[in-house]
Amino acid sequence: MIKKAVRFAVALGAGIGMAVVAIPGAASAANNGYAWACWKAPDDRINGGCAKLYANGEILRVEDMQADGWGVRAQIQKYVPDSKGVKRWVNHSTPCFDDTSTSNTNGGMTVCNYNTAENIPIRVHIWASRNGVYKYHNYSPSIKS
Repeated sequence: MIKKAVRFAVALGAGIGMAVVAIPGAASAANNGYAWACWKAPDDRINGGCAKLYANGEILRVEDMQADGWGVRAQIQKYVPDSKGVKRWVNHSTPCFDDTSTSNTNGGMTVCNYNTAENIPIRVHIWASRNGVYKYHNYSPSIKS
């Protein structure tokens, strides 16, 4: 009887261990070759704009989701050491811009193609912009370029 209980406990423990290994964590979604972020005004129920960054080719797709007068800007940031060797997030190239009045052939979004050094952490910085005013900043999880 005790041997059966011990065997059952060992089998159960091994099964639980396999389940834990087989189930990905919530943060692993950012490691599928892309990361995304959206901005939303505090009083809105839907996103004002979203950006999706693809690591392969560093392609940034930006879409304004509402005709509310606010455009969407998004920029790649890279995690690199400064002159003293301290790693920091720094902007890479110019922002990608989209608003609902932008004419494009990419399903309503603007697509920007960038190049970064390989195998460094990168992320999306997204924000709303209107007439030189910027707000509702947000950041994606980081991925490797």
